[in-house]
Amino acid sequence: MRILIALSGLWLALSAHAVTLPSLPSEPSRSAHTVFLYSDPNSQTFDSWVIDSGYAYNVFRNVDLYVGARINSSNASINGGSNGFLSGVSYKVNERVSVKSTLYSSTKYDDQKRRYDAFSAELSSRLRLSENLDLHATLDYQEWQQGIEFGIGFRF
Repeated sequence: MRILIALSGLWLALSAHAVTLPSLPSEPSRSAHTVFLYSDPNSQTFDSWVIDSGYAYNVFRNVDLYVGARINSSNASINGGSNGFLSGVSYKVNERVSVKSTLYSSTKYDDQKRRYDAFSAELSSRLRLSENLDLHATLDYQEWQQGIEFGIGFRF
């Protein structure tokens, strides 16, 4: 009888194994997929906005690749109110500093209403000073102009 109980106990011990339980709904898990929406006032003209929206994918811990669309509300001839597509890479150096680069393409029209493609590249950085205040710097290159912009951002 002891042998039978010992064999039963041995069989039960060998057949048991541990399984990882699924995470609880209260435990957040960070997804690699993100949707973004940014809006900035256009420094070229008064009362105009540039809105970027799209999809970002977290490639590495602090590196994101993104694609999206840009809407420019300006009707001024300097920007032509052009809308287009963008793609780029963003890198979060730490909790306070981030750097991103963007390539932007759009279709514009000249004075004779001829259509042409325009490309631009942008390199920007952001330093968060507090929860609602940050500094930003942007270097923008287009075929017909280059620009450097410094600013202070306030989040409500």
